[in-house]
Amino acid sequence: MGLKDRRIVKKVRKSMLFSRLRQRLPMRDVGVVDDRGRIEDADAVTIDWPAGVAKPRIGLVPDIGVFPRWTKHRRFLETNGFEHEIFDIHAHDWIEKAKAFDIVVGLVSNEIGPLEEIRTKYHYLETYLGKRCYPSADQALLYDDKCLEAYVAKVRGFPMAGSHISHDKADALAMAGRAAYPLVSKVNHSSGSLGVELVRTPRQARRIVRQAFARRGRSTYLPWDRQKNYVVFQDFVPNDGYDVRVMAIGRQAFGYYRKVLSGDFRASGMGGVEKRALPEEAVRIALMARERLGLPQIVVDMVRGLDGRFAIVEFSIVCQVETPEQLKVDGRPGSYVLGDDGAIRFEPGRVWVHELALKRFLLDDYLPRAGAKRPAC
Repeated sequence: MGLKDRRIVKKVRKSMLFSRLRQRLPMRDVGVVDDRGRIEDADAVTIDWPAGVAKPRIGLVPDIGVFPRWTKHRRFLETNGFEHEIFDIHAHDWIEKAKAFDIVVGLVSNEIGPLEEIRTKYHYLETYLGKRCYPSADQALLYDDKCLEAYVAKVRGFPMAGSHISHDKADALAMAGRAAYPLVSKVNHSSGSLGVELVRTPRQARRIVRQAFARRGRSTYLPWDRQKNYVVFQDFVPNDGYDVRVMAIGRQAFGYYRKVLSGDFRASGMGGVEKRALPEEAVRIALMARERLGLPQIVVDMVRGLDGRFAIVEFSIVCQVETPEQLKVDGRPGSYVLGDDGAIRFEPGRVWVHELALKRFLLDDYLPRAGAKRPAC
């Protein structure tokens, strides 16, 4: 067992104190990773393109990180004969370069700076240049935004753990006084259990509120971002010691369990992944959420409460994926598929979910907007 895999080390690395100490040390910039020579083999994802409809020309935006999505998107485009090239959306002449494409594909990063850049530029591309983007500007707005997640979950009727969000200090202090404890405090832009704290008392909650609404705001795990003029508290759901992540793409679903470390309450980013059969209720919740939001893909993290029911703790339009085996049942990789009869069945196979999601975008978003009939699939 390596040092980073030890339980105590995992907990320390996810602590706010460690994050703040780390801000004072040099941090390695991962940058864009090209893993095309090392991509694990998987089933080819193919698309039946309507006769008489020209295939769009696609600008591919590389993302930042050690498990890149762009290389899997490129694999899909090459398999299906789509004309494409790398699009440097960060360059000074990005608007002129964008005119050569019908579609722009790629989400750069969940870091707030690059994410805001993509949100702004995708809005411009769609609104002023008439381009299609995957993810869309609206979907990019939803990505890694805990406040918007909670608002959307409420209006769409998702079974999400109760959220208590305020952008007003007096209101937030009053809210802290009447809440039931423990609560979970979250930074609006965060992932992998970073920026997440268990709040056990009203006194602790009020301290977070006062810090967040102070002149400088509250420091977070990121040196360039502060929690300023808002708080996000979520009801803590006592559970069976796991969370379940389900990725829904069209009528397919993948996923796994993540075990909570002993003495902690978090599972995301802790490395305790178990790939085995998923509860049908969790699969149906993710499929329902994807359908109600009309997304090509949704990633839903849930916990099973002591009453046996699942509650969503957060969701996203994408997640980090390391292998083409995001679900295993009895040791076999595959996916759950929702049939026309409403039954959910397991089908074996190895597939990169990035490729499936791009296929769904082309079929369900691009083709209808192009006035073409979506082929049966």
